[in-house]
Amino acid sequence: MKPLCLVAFAFLLALSAALLSTAGDPAAKAKAAKDTAELSPAWIYDDLPAAVEQAKKENKPLLAVFRCPPCKELKSFDEKVAKLDGELAEISKSFVCVRLIQMRGLDTAVFQYDFDQTWSAMFLNADMTVYGRYGSQAGGGDKTEILYSVAGLKAAMERAAAIHKAYPGNKETLKPKQGKAYPWKTAESMPSLQERYKDDNFPKNCIHCHMAWKGVRRSMLMQKTPLPDSLIYVYPFPDSFGMRMDAVDGVKVTEAVKDSLAAKAGLAAGDVVETIGGAPIVSLADIQFALQNCADNESLKISVARGAEKKTFTVALCGDWRKSTEISWRESAGDLRPGFPSGPLTAEERTAAGVKEGGLKILRMHERSSGRKLGFVEGDILVKVGGEPVPATEKEFLALLRQKFLLGQKVKFELVRDGKKTELSIDIP
Repeated sequence: MKPLCLVAFAFLLALSAALLSTAGDPAAKAKAAKDTAELSPAWIYDDLPAAVEQAKKENKPLLAVFRCPPCKELKSFDEKVAKLDGELAEISKSFVCVRLIQMRGLDTAVFQYDFDQTWSAMFLNADMTVYGRYGSQAGGGDKTEILYSVAGLKAAMERAAAIHKAYPGNKETLKPKQGKAYPWKTAESMPSLQERYKDDNFPKNCIHCHMAWKGVRRSMLMQKTPLPDSLIYVYPFPDSFGMRMDAVDGVKVTEAVKDSLAAKAGLAAGDVVETIGGAPIVSLADIQFALQNCADNESLKISVARGAEKKTFTVALCGDWRKSTEISWRESAGDLRPGFPSGPLTAEERTAAGVKEGGLKILRMHERSSGRKLGFVEGDILVKVGGEPVPATEKEFLALLRQKFLLGQKVKFELVRDGKKTELSIDIP
């Protein structure tokens, strides 16, 4: 073997040994993951089995926090929670706290939440019965953090602790809090991820939370299965049917929009949501989970406290309520796109391109973009795809692409490029 090869081989062996050494060493693993949060000693680090054993021994519920450490979003909030002091000092003693930094090895039938978020929490019994969830993101940029607060997390923890206190007498009511199982038990077993992530080589092969959406969607597409609305417009907010919630408390109605499905059902400002479909609600994320798992047309029973009264209302979900959900901010939207992001046309662009309605403009594309390799150019105006008019919003375009056409199917795009009409045929990526 040549000297240079020997040096390279020795380096790889050393790197592998360093990575393997993090497996049983929380501090080393945190360092490898670039997790700089100052953690309370109460946290168990990325070791769910150890947390479950402790929860069984102490008869406490689990607080499982999912955090992508390198992410800058929600850094301030995460640092406050990591210390488990201040407002969380007392309530955290009622839980066994575990910080999970990747999806590998987790049962996707149990751990279902909005995978696009860089910070989420679940409350569970040691037998993996789900009590609830916390963490909702209204969008990217300045919308990332507006629904996160220590006060909101504390309120959700208090509600979850009350559910645990009543367990197992309330076990039947908690069944709706576990969603329908995916065909694949873990993220690394999903067909679209299993080759890339077959080796547990941390941190190189860390399966980030948002990759779980990619795993589910892309695996279905590989099986030539069009995506349902529920896997495109994921985790809708109750705003989608006119029920607006308090940003901190998460379960208090601030408005039932006039003439909305919520208002027609009888819901009103000041109502405090206690159960949906009979399952106790601890947060806004819990409401989103209920909506994620209900049918597009469904009679949704919502029980509330209205002052000293208890009332139950039936919201008749119907039509396109789910499609009001914005998805362009999501990390996982990248896997729905055909290699580029797109945006709405201005009036001037529409006139110049001769497009009366609908249509989108291709936005930024980096040099190695798959869209560029397919022949698209930044600034192209998309007019038709497969003979279908391109809708006026990116989310509708992505839905059309992933519901009308199959992976690998040859499809013709009609474009306007530099003021001239042109066509481009591609195999759907």
